[in-house]
Parts: sequence; C-alpha cells; structure tokens
Amino acid sequence: MTFLSPSILWGLLAITIPIIIHLISLRHTRDTEFSTLRFIKSLKHETIRHLRIKQWLLVLLRTIAILCLILMFSRPLMTGTLTGKLAGYVESRAVIVVDNSASMAVHTDDGTLLDRAKSSLPAILKGLDGETTVELYQTNPPRKLFSGSHEESRSIMHRVKGIVQTNMTDNLWTVIDSVLQTVEASEPNRECFIISDFQSAPSFSIDSLNPNSDWKYYCILQPKVENNISISEVSVLSQIKLPNHLVKLNTRIGNGGVTEKRNIPVELYLNDKRVGQIVSQFQPSKFKDFMFQVYPGETGIINGKIVIPDDDFPLDNFRNFELVIPNQIAVKVIGQSVEELFLLELALNAIIGETELLLIDRHVSDDLERLFLSDIDILLLHNPANLSNSAIEDLQRFLMRGGGLIWFVGNDLNQTDPVAWPSLLKLPELIQTRRLDGDSFFSTSIMEEDHSLFTDLDIKNMNEELPQVFGYNEVRLQMNHTPLIKLNNGHPLLIESKAFGSVGFVFTSPLNLRWNDLPVKGLLVPLLHRMLILLATREFNTQPLLVGQDKIIDIKGENIIAEWILKTPDENEIKLIPDYTNEKLLITQTSELGSYNVFADGILFSSFSTELSPHELPSIRIEGEALAEGLGIEQARIIEPTQHLGSELKEIRYGRSIWRLLLFIALSCLVIESILGRPNTERLKTKEQ
Repeated sequence: MTFLSPSILWGLLAITIPIIIHLISLRHTRDTEFSTLRFIKSLKHETIRHLRIKQWLLVLLRTIAILCLILMFSRPLMTGTLTGKLAGYVESRAVIVVDNSASMAVHTDDGTLLDRAKSSLPAILKGLDGETTVELYQTNPPRKLFSGSHEESRSIMHRVKGIVQTNMTDNLWTVIDSVLQTVEASEPNRECFIISDFQSAPSFSIDSLNPNSDWKYYCILQPKVENNISISEVSVLSQIKLPNHLVKLNTRIGNGGVTEKRNIPVELYLNDKRVGQIVSQFQPSKFKDFMFQVYPGETGIINGKIVIPDDDFPLDNFRNFELVIPNQIAVKVIGQSVEELFLLELALNAIIGETELLLIDRHVSDDLERLFLSDIDILLLHNPANLSNSAIEDLQRFLMRGGGLIWFVGNDLNQTDPVAWPSLLKLPELIQTRRLDGDSFFSTSIMEEDHSLFTDLDIKNMNEELPQVFGYNEVRLQMNHTPLIKLNNGHPLLIESKAFGSVGFVFTSPLNLRWNDLPVKGLLVPLLHRMLILLATREFNTQPLLVGQDKIIDIKGENIIAEWILKTPDENEIKLIPDYTNEKLLITQTSELGSYNVFADGILFSSFSTELSPHELPSIRIEGEALAEGLGIEQARIIEPTQHLGSELKEIRYGRSIWRLLLFIALSCLVIESILGRPNTERLKTKEQ
C-alpha cells in the first residue's frame, strides 16, 4: 500500500484521544450521593460488567473511525505495477504493440478487433503521465510507427489510423522479443502494452523476452468470437485428372462458435461457375467432412473455390484451389535403338488411340551429349546409353522444375557407370544385373495398393496381369525411394523416386520379352497411362502456399523472354521480371487471399492459391488464465475486454484507491457508536418500577 499524502499520517496520533478520555473517566472521584443513586445501586453485578464491555466497545469504534478518516485523507492506494514515490512523474518508456494479423479481422458490434485495438490507444495514452516516451509498433509486417513524447497524442493517433488489416500471420512473441531487444531504454519505468487477440501461446516465460530487465507487461485481450464457421481444409483426392474423369474433392468444415448452425450451404465453384452444393448443420466445436464429385469438362488450369456464408470472421469462409487438367502431354522417348523402343511405342500408341493426349518425340542415340528438355513434360528413358555431364545437368534442371521421369533400366551398366549418374540425380543406384536361366522366373506383387497408380485401376484380375520377371537390375534404395511392385525375392521391380521436388518411376527391368512378360500383360497400358497422367498433373507450379509467403514458378526456356504478368485476387496486374539465369519467377506479392494467375504474353501459364494460416483461426485463441500462466503472472497483467479500459489500466498501474472503503468504515463505526452510546431509558424505567 502507498499513500499519496503521507504527511497526513501524523494525524494518526489522534486515535489516542478516545483512549485517553476513557482512561481519565475511570479515575476515582469524591462520592456524592444523589437521590437517583438508588436506581444505580439496584443494578446487579452482571449489568455493571456489561456496561464496562460496552464502554470499551465504544472506545474501539471511535478509535477505528478516527483511524479510517486519517487514512482516507492520506489518499491510500493498493500497490500497483508502478512503485516508488510519485511513480507517475518519473521518466518512463511505454512500448505499444498492436496486432494487425488476420485474426484481428473478426467482426464485433464495435467494428473489427483491429478497430477496437486502435480505439483503445487514447485510453492508454491518457494514463501516461510525466516524462514518458512512447514507441508504437505494428506486428505485420513488424514496423515502428512512432517514437516521441506521449503528449503528441494527435501525431500518435494519426499513425494509429495508418495500421491496416492484413491477411497474414505473425509470431507475436517473436516480434515483441525483437522490439524489446532493440529498444534502448534507460528510464526507471518501462512498460509494454500488447493489444492482441493472442492466437498463439508464448513458448517461453516472459523473463526470456528481455532477461535481466524490469519491463512490465499489460496484455489487453479482445472479445471472443461467437459466430464462426470455417473451412479448415480442401484436398483433391483424385490423382488422375482428365476432362471426362470424375474428380473427387474433400473439404473439412468446423463450427468454432457457441451455437448450432442449421441449413448452412456449402458450395463448390469451378472457374466461377457453381457446380455443386451441400446443405448441412454444424454443432459447436465439431468438424464435418464433405465429398464433392464433379467432371471438370475442360482442360487447362481450373480455379476452384469452396464457399460458405459470411459470419463474424469472413476470411475463413472460402478456400481456393487449382486443378490442372492436361490438354496434351509432351513426352520425349530416348533409347539406343528402334528395336528397343518398339514395344514401348506400341503401348504409347494404344494410350493415344483417337485422342491427341500425348505428343511424342522419339530420339534414338547411343551417346547422349545433350537432352534438350525445355519443352518436355515427361522424359521416358529406356535402357539409355552413356550420359554426358551436360546431359546429366540437363536432366537435373528438368527434375528441379517439376518434370516427370520414367526410367526402364537396361543391361548397359558398364557403359552408363552404375553408380555415378543415378546418384547425382538421386535415383536408385545400380548394383548388378541378375538373370534366371531356363523357365525360371520371379513372380511379382503390389506393395502399395493404396498408391494412386493402382487405385481405381480398371483391371478385373490384378494378380493375373502382374508380370513374370526373368531378369532385373539390383539397386540400392534411399529414403526418397518407395518400392511399389516387388519380386518374390524382396527386390523391387517398380520404384517411385522423389528428388528435387519432382517425381519419377523406375523399372528395374527393361520392356523386353527376354527380361519379363510385362509387354504382353494387360497391366502395361493402363499403368503407363496412369504414370503419364500423374506426372503431367502434379501441379508443381500450382501448389498452394500460406498468404504472405514467396512463390517460385519454374518457366520454360522458350517463354523466359515473354512479358510476365501476375493478376491478383483483387484483379490487380503486376509486371514480373524473371530470373533469367535460373529460369524462375519469384513472386513476393502474395498478401491477398485467393487465386493468383500468371500470364505469359497474355496467355495463362500457371495459377496458385494462398491460404489462411491455421494459427489465425479464432477457435485457437488462448484464454486469459493460460496466457497468464505462460507469461508469468508476477510480471504480466491480463486485462479482459472492458468499456472502462482507461480506469482499469490506471488502477493496475498506480494502484486501487480505497478512500471510499475507508469512509464507509468510518461512517459505519460512527453510526454504531451513536446507537450503542444512546441511553437505554426503557431499561431504567423497568428498574425503577
């Protein structure tokens, strides 16, 4: 407890007056007989003892009344966060951090949470006294907006108005740590005001924010969201995407509010056309999964969107995604001879049929100096000859930009260096060739039945269509290799390889009847078809990212000199300058939520979508008690949402005034004293009678 007028406490000496008067009244005096003494003499001994207790009680009440009055005039305060004599007039440093991340877009009766945060600044500034230096920061992007005296309130509020709502996420505590580490504060009083909805819990105690310091922290909370349904996930389940092929999409929707929501429509849009709708109800704090099935009906890049009605938090009421439906797949086939490619070309021609899905470029050579893969979607190697260093570099760049690879390993191990070039490309390393004599063979089986290659594959009896193998190449697998089909001796026949952000399929046995009977099996054509589709529609450039993250798009050599334009979700057009050396586009302007389209000379080249960070969902907000526990209650004050922020902050900082309580106690004591001190005439009359 502290006193604003401690000099008045000398008046506490007055509490001795009632005691002195009482003691003086107890002195023995000369006895004088009055006629009324007969009434006093008639009192019993017990009554006399009762009167003595009453007298001491009256003394106590008078003493307490005087004590409370003296304390009241000394202006006592319960201890606040600021200590010391005249703390409000000591030099101070006030750091104010305003959270403007996506979660602050929640709507309330008083506007958004960010609007409420900005409107609370005057109350904070009003409570700052003396020589106080104010530093104002926003969290997204981290930026200092003001530094100066708290008396420059007009200038501060002008900077506050410039804080805009963002769709991005931030690490609140990392920002605060960075801010306080850079602040050069020598003032005795150092305070940090944090205005946020606190979507993330601190991963450390508040002592670690600024060790060996005496900063005081005020966490100003925001109201909870009451009405919010969110789209937390959208995933394309179908790996094979063709115009006439059924595409399955799954979406997860949750109710983060406190009441049940009925008759909520969930709508699916493809290229701004509504193609599906589901109406459902949602229980509080529950999630539901929905399945959409649709035929794309067109080729190219399709912009999709799942939409639900707006509520208190509109940023999670839609989710964009992209579908890549191939129109034509450019395939380059490389082998040592026409004879070796004969069976492979038969299978590819069976896939083409009457369509123009595949554009095949055949190349026969026994020495590959360069591969020239800039215009190719998929490279198909069948027992390739020796690869030069330049060819290996070409293949590596091809894989890095998302190109697909299918490799039938042959028997030219001596010519192709069994270790060097596959390892450089992070492919399975070749060890040795193994052949069986006579009528012996290795049977095969599928290891990953749930893999996209085999799901919904239109083959009646899979076991009969699996090949028999007479010879294969033993390989050494790494962590990025997944066996899909294996021989009965445990060695793989078909391997999925992931490297450089790309995917490839490796057959350890060539397409040759002397090695296996796969060319005459019904599995070959649908399996090869499925591989081509999977590799051509991997959406390497169309993978979604969190809003605010950088996007890298690989571009082909022939298009690099084109005029590149980025169209944002708000239809703004931004000119892009390619990285000519690495043949890439670096896109940093991703602060909006939705679909972004990249054009080359006016033709759509690629699309991608931005997603809201899961850390910004209102349903994961940290409660005040958990926040206080995480920060350390001794150094942080948690301030709940209130209409009286200014007075609450003042009481927390300078202490709570208790003069009203003291006045009430003093008056109560005086009232009771007057009642107890009143003569009991009725009792005297009774005794007289």
